[in-house]
Amino acid sequence: MWNSAFLKVLGLIGLLFLSLAAQAGGSATLDAIRKSGVLRVGVKTDFSPYNSLNAQGEVVGFESDIAALVAARLGVALKKVGITTENRFQKLELGDVDILIATVGDTPARRKIATAIEPGYNETSVNVLFRPRQAVDAWPKIRHETICAVQGSYFNKPMSERYLLELQTYKTVRDAHLALRDGQCSGFLYATAALFNTSQLPEWQGYTMPLPNALVTPMAIFISRNERGGELDLALGNIVAELHRTGWLLEANNKWGIASTSWLKAQQALWSDRGQDGLYKCVRNSSGNWIAACRSAENVSSAEVAGLQAVGLWVKEQLGVDLNFLYDPYDRTQFLQGIGYTMLLIAAGVVISLALGIAVAVAVDGRDGWGTRMLHAVMAYGRLTPPLLMMYLIFFGFGGWTMHEFDVKLPAFAVAAFCSGYYTAGMVMRALVEAANHVRTTEPGYRLRLKRLARTAQYASWPVKQALINLTKQTMIASAIAIPELLSASSLLIAEKGNIFLTMTVLLITFYLITSLWTRLFNYLEKAWLPAAERP
Repeated sequence: MWNSAFLKVLGLIGLLFLSLAAQAGGSATLDAIRKSGVLRVGVKTDFSPYNSLNAQGEVVGFESDIAALVAARLGVALKKVGITTENRFQKLELGDVDILIATVGDTPARRKIATAIEPGYNETSVNVLFRPRQAVDAWPKIRHETICAVQGSYFNKPMSERYLLELQTYKTVRDAHLALRDGQCSGFLYATAALFNTSQLPEWQGYTMPLPNALVTPMAIFISRNERGGELDLALGNIVAELHRTGWLLEANNKWGIASTSWLKAQQALWSDRGQDGLYKCVRNSSGNWIAACRSAENVSSAEVAGLQAVGLWVKEQLGVDLNFLYDPYDRTQFLQGIGYTMLLIAAGVVISLALGIAVAVAVDGRDGWGTRMLHAVMAYGRLTPPLLMMYLIFFGFGGWTMHEFDVKLPAFAVAAFCSGYYTAGMVMRALVEAANHVRTTEPGYRLRLKRLARTAQYASWPVKQALINLTKQTMIASAIAIPELLSASSLLIAEKGNIFLTMTVLLITFYLITSLWTRLFNYLEKAWLPAAERP
């Protein structure tokens, strides 16, 4: 018992010393660097133009320049330690390197095992370098394709889940290059800048990367997780912030021929912005962190922000419910944009349904002949053909032909709206014609015409309204032809955040609310228009 009590006392004393050390903001790593006079930086050697070996066997590149500048600012010599994508965090954890400047994307998962320096020094995104004659221009077109990749890349999992890729992973970029050239895969999934640099080499002529960039993520310097909030963390963050403000990073980026500059330009504007007092707006708060407005929404706490963002972060912190579209401005924009596209698509479908359904009903009611029978057949085809199948036939079938023969691409939104409206228009037409038949049981000479539409609509309002409500429910299938509506936006959140259950639950609730809103609108229009309509 005495031994147990003694150990508890020692433990409390140890915690006290650790607490005092944290408050003092010391850094064991920085002390060791100053003592040895050497900064050991983990760098990659196969990722040109960020880092690669020159003809003399020296490691050179954009990140080598950053490493040299950091060492100079700390007043020590620089030692570059070669690492790989697979072992870089192990090297950091084991103390073989002091810091990592190795094209490491700043992700939540990596922040759990190491400390990311804020701000990041550049951005990374993902693309695919295709073999000649195998390139495509849209990500969904490579679903189930065999794609080469490098083991340990953070984007392998989200990209394979999002686009159902069959990834064939290799230990090094060189191995992946060889596999691509040997035809083991149709493309190489990797960081955009490295792929672009490869595509410019003479031996890679014919290899292209026409896909839009995906998973744009800041790249950060990483240090040991025990150094979070310490002197080294603050010193490195201050250095990178200064490099943004002076434009040094943008100049170095251009020096090494890195094509992407928009992120660096935005960061330079952010970190060099000054208030009316002439001081920089991006400063550190009392806790040592940069203010929330200058950080990624994922990395701030609810206490640092206000409004809807604070609510979303508080729910995440206290309940473990990650409603990222509440606290993250970018994800919120994507989600709201998805809702906007969905509402617009529904509205377009409703207009097409009513206009086409009413026009054909007026044209065929009380008439006979080949033209009338043809119209009946056309509307029956629309009513009996599933909208999804119709979208595929028009967009990929007919649209593929027009693209191949005339280089004319069909607008996806218009195709989705037409197919959805055409399908429902057949139901609207049928309901109106049957309503007109009902009126003729008491008025034999009655014929459906536009001026008598209200009279007929009294008996057709229920099936027409139900058809329009069903139209609102089927809108999500438009994602099949890449309509950027709510399901597509939610799929992005799932792929990037891994929030499958929560996102799908919110999606279900959102579509219930959207359908309820349109149902109320249809009920209101029915009550407002029909009673006031002129009756014969």
